[in-house]
Amino acid sequence: MKALSKSIMPQHQKIINLNTAALQEGLHLLSLLDVTQYRQGFKPAFQSNIGAHFRHVLEHYQCFLVQISEQEFRYDNRPRDQHLEMDIDYANETIVKLIENLSDLDESLFSMDYTVGEQLAENEAQIVTASTTLARELMFLQAHTVHHFAMIAAMCRGIGVFPEEGFGVAIPTRNYTKVLDKKKSDASKQESLCAQ
Repeated sequence: MKALSKSIMPQHQKIINLNTAALQEGLHLLSLLDVTQYRQGFKPAFQSNIGAHFRHVLEHYQCFLVQISEQEFRYDNRPRDQHLEMDIDYANETIVKLIENLSDLDESLFSMDYTVGEQLAENEAQIVTASTTLARELMFLQAHTVHHFAMIAAMCRGIGVFPEEGFGVAIPTRNYTKVLDKKKSDASKQESLCAQ
């Protein structure tokens, strides 16, 4: 695909890129872990392991991609594949495929109508649905991924594995931190000039 400058990049491509960038960060983190660390439990602080969080995130993307053709998203209809939770190589392969599939989304899909549905109470057959757009669902998926990556980052630090700076941090928070860092740097430079 021909590279577009950020100023003229279509909105749908920006949203896709946010998601593929998050998944790329996940790929990088997996390269720092071994299979034992991927499966390690963290009770009582967390009820699950790193692999379970990766499975949860990746299955949301799988649901999204499979259900586009149905024009109704049901993220609660996940397979909960234990293989994905336990096999770090399979998780890597899955992320690579998801990135490819997201990158191949056709622009025409973004103009269609969709619904999202969810069962909101236990033992209740009724599904609550709402209108949505493909862009909105991709925004949800990116935020959902970052949320789980934040928990994964905490687990990793607990075992001495340190993700890249920004892993599991929301984009607005990253931007705010950059602004604060720049202000501190500018203030420090000003103090230095005054001292001369």
